[in-house]
Amino acid sequence: MLWAFCLLGLSVPALATEPIRILLDQTPATLNPRGTLDAAGQRINALIFRGLTRIDSDLQPQPDLAESWSVQNSGRVWKFRIRPELRDHAGRTIDARQIAACLENYRTGKPVSPLRGSFPHWKGTESDSFQVTIRLEKPDPYLPRNISLLRYFIVSGAERPCAEPAPDAEVIGSGLYRPEHWDLSPESHFLLQPTALASGRRPVDFLFIHDDNTKALKLIRGEIDAIQNSISLTKTRWLQQDYADRFRSLEREGVSVSYLAYNMNDPLLRRRELRRAIALALDRESIVRHKHLGFTSLAGSLLSPLLPESHQVPFAYDPRAAEALLEQAGFPRGKDGFRLELRYKSTPVREGIETALLFQEMLAKVGIRLRVDVVEPAVFLASVRRGHFQLYSSRWLGVADGSILYNTLHSGQAQNRVAYGNPEMDRLLEQAIAEPEASRRIPLLRRVQELAGEELPYLPLWYWGNALILRKGLVGIEARDLSLSGGLEPLTRLR
Repeated sequence: MLWAFCLLGLSVPALATEPIRILLDQTPATLNPRGTLDAAGQRINALIFRGLTRIDSDLQPQPDLAESWSVQNSGRVWKFRIRPELRDHAGRTIDARQIAACLENYRTGKPVSPLRGSFPHWKGTESDSFQVTIRLEKPDPYLPRNISLLRYFIVSGAERPCAEPAPDAEVIGSGLYRPEHWDLSPESHFLLQPTALASGRRPVDFLFIHDDNTKALKLIRGEIDAIQNSISLTKTRWLQQDYADRFRSLEREGVSVSYLAYNMNDPLLRRRELRRAIALALDRESIVRHKHLGFTSLAGSLLSPLLPESHQVPFAYDPRAAEALLEQAGFPRGKDGFRLELRYKSTPVREGIETALLFQEMLAKVGIRLRVDVVEPAVFLASVRRGHFQLYSSRWLGVADGSILYNTLHSGQAQNRVAYGNPEMDRLLEQAIAEPEASRRIPLLRRVQELAGEELPYLPLWYWGNALILRKGLVGIEARDLSLSGGLEPLTRLR
């Protein structure tokens, strides 16, 4: 999708300083704010566009377009006081009425924004000269955090803000940075110039490289200044140990979680005994300890223990119990030693392939033949969204609160990609998502996580820490400044 980005307005003199060169391992699928779901796109969008709120490095909602907010009517009415004198990248005024119109476009505009699903009880948006009011049918304690995903932009010629952009449309942003040009192809540079909002910060030049060896070579040759969570674990440790004189390394724990997904529409995987047997046959602890080199920790929920709503459910490695379950479920070993065959989708990313091969070896020991289908990332995502898989592994990035449980486990949600449905789970999730008091919401979410551990629509695998390697001489941030979610904003402070 080729867009023209407006280059007027709040810019500072182009290339007043050399850019910070940051390598990313994934090219964004799109930067259309209405449809960006992939991690690379969300992280870059957070620099180009603004929302009512933003999420800081500790995962707390902070003011952005809004300078403050309040909640009324037992959590059903949220009022956001809008900052005065806001402007977009073309220098046009942004006021409360335009922001309300933008939000309504996310709520009711066509095509339907996939982000709309994060607000199940949103019934309307109003404004006056300085305030935006969001009305809900039921309380939503996560609204100040999730509303940060709905980012303000203008499409040239559109009647209202935040309309769906045509492929050749001019898109005008509102955030810290504006694009200098538009090219999202692999090996391409994507240059962002600071606006007045980012006064004193350097331009940021993103380079999208998929090949792991190429990433390391570009860093060693001085073509890259920083890599965050975008190079293999082995090469990260190698660079830390063998090039300590040239690079500085910062690490901070994180909340991103890898998981194994079971297709609940599949006639085999809808059987809980098989899902449980697979979980028992995977030695996740050995993978964390010996393969991940200290960058991950064992997961017992989609919610990291760093989050107050987390409840860890242990999944022990027990291949004997896995074999017994398979026998009881009517899966005896055949003459070739295998009980059944399953297909597992993966992308060509090195760590994904390595995980797939480890799973293949572990499951073979209990008589499950795992066929690994390697497909390109775009095909992988399309297959997952359409339910064309039996098993796959992926990662939820920046999981900040219990709303992820509603989005992935409730039977009516688009992000419930495994087609899981359970009336008891739906009831618990509906109560939890509408409970404004944490003291009453957390016990509900505890039961949700226990039930998810019993039913296993997903098997949580491990939590990922954050690792940044940067050229020595760059200063401005320390390990504590890194975002728990892996966000890019702290990197823009490098100087």
